[in-house]
Amino acid sequence: MELVVLGTGAAYPGPHQASSGYLVKEGETRLLIDCGNGVVSRLQEAGELESLTHLLFSHLHADHMLDIFPLFYSRLYARGKRFPPLPVYMPPGEVERFTRLAEVLRIEPQKLLGRVFHTEEYDALAGLVIDSLRISFLRTVHPVPAFALRLDSAGHSLVYTADTAPFPELGHFARGCDLLLAEATISQEDFDPEHAIHLTPALAADLATKAGARRLLLTHMWPFYDRQAMLEEGLRIFPDTELAEDLASYSI
Repeated sequence: MELVVLGTGAAYPGPHQASSGYLVKEGETRLLIDCGNGVVSRLQEAGELESLTHLLFSHLHADHMLDIFPLFYSRLYARGKRFPPLPVYMPPGEVERFTRLAEVLRIEPQKLLGRVFHTEEYDALAGLVIDSLRISFLRTVHPVPAFALRLDSAGHSLVYTADTAPFPELGHFARGCDLLLAEATISQEDFDPEHAIHLTPALAADLATKAGARRLLLTHMWPFYDRQAMLEEGLRIFPDTELAEDLASYSI
């Protein structure tokens, strides 16, 4: 399994950065997890725009999903090519909300949901199997329906926290994973436990420690933070902490 990071920004991308987007490569499978602002451009830079086989959303906040519309146009108007409908998996109850958003943007539903995408809502309790990837879900603590993901294949595991405040079940969910891809939106200094909807690098590192993860990759940071300082905050707790970098590739 290989992870290609396409975007690491929180809420809005910084210079030379995209918002949330992560490509998981396993055999012929190319699973895009989240598709935030700038991800379609990054897919082209990575040479993977036309190779996508599936798209899965952790949740439908703008910084995790808005580039689905540029992705739509890239497939609708691909010169000399016709793609089969791309399977798109959304959280429970969110397909109707997505359809309403498309209507606001004056995108014809029959093209969006028929010709270009095939959308369905995943069953968070049953999980999902995509080729050799077994995907488990855990509802996170966030203002909208959001789900952490665990991907297992051939004895290796990747856990993506998505957006979340800290909560004990997340450590059990990530138990023993090879790579923990954790949001670290704000610094510990700015963290407000009374109104928490995100993690800090320190909280992500504490999660990695409790879960017994092998490696921790920090992502989804506000662009105005000093990234080195954020990294050091995590390293003080979990030595195998790294910063996720746009267009970097990580073997799992």
